[in-house]
Amino acid sequence: MKKFVLFYIFLFFGLTSIYSQEQTTVAPETKDRSRWDLVWRSAVLPGWGLLHAKEYRKGRFTMVITSVLLLSELKGHKEELERKREFEDSRNLFLTYSNFYPQPDPGMVVLLANYQHSKQDDLDGVRSRNDLRLALLGAKYILQLAYTYWRGIRWEEENSSGFDFNIRTYSQSDSRDQVREPFGMDLKYRFHF
Repeated sequence: MKKFVLFYIFLFFGLTSIYSQEQTTVAPETKDRSRWDLVWRSAVLPGWGLLHAKEYRKGRFTMVITSVLLLSELKGHKEELERKREFEDSRNLFLTYSNFYPQPDPGMVVLLANYQHSKQDDLDGVRSRNDLRLALLGAKYILQLAYTYWRGIRWEEENSSGFDFNIRTYSQSDSRDQVREPFGMDLKYRFHF
């Protein structure tokens, strides 16, 4: 299964690099840019929006990190299922022994109870690590969406709406140069859909 997933990842990255090279040679730069175009792509597949914005290195890095965290989460889930099965087996062993012998040996009962508690501790440890992995994956997902949104603002360039402040201040001058620019503020507002 791991080989299949790794093959898929490398195949995907290879095809995206070929696709991105074709896009740069065939499609001209368009002025209809929207940051939400990048964000929805990154929401579907982390890194896709950055690839669309021609940030190839960052997009691939985002895809690789997300894939590693996702594979780690899947591995942790598989380990949790194994530990859960071991815990249930230890509990069944304890119940079987206590039900099979009418006068169970107290030493054996304590040994089986300790074994059951150790398996419970193992299961709790795996669950807490899986919670941490899931939190890291979720935080990574949110951060890459926020970064893609921020990158999309810069990517839109002049097609954005909002206030544009241009503050003019006095220029630095010395005794030879007595030219000063006036102090003031220009306020422009652009509204685009």
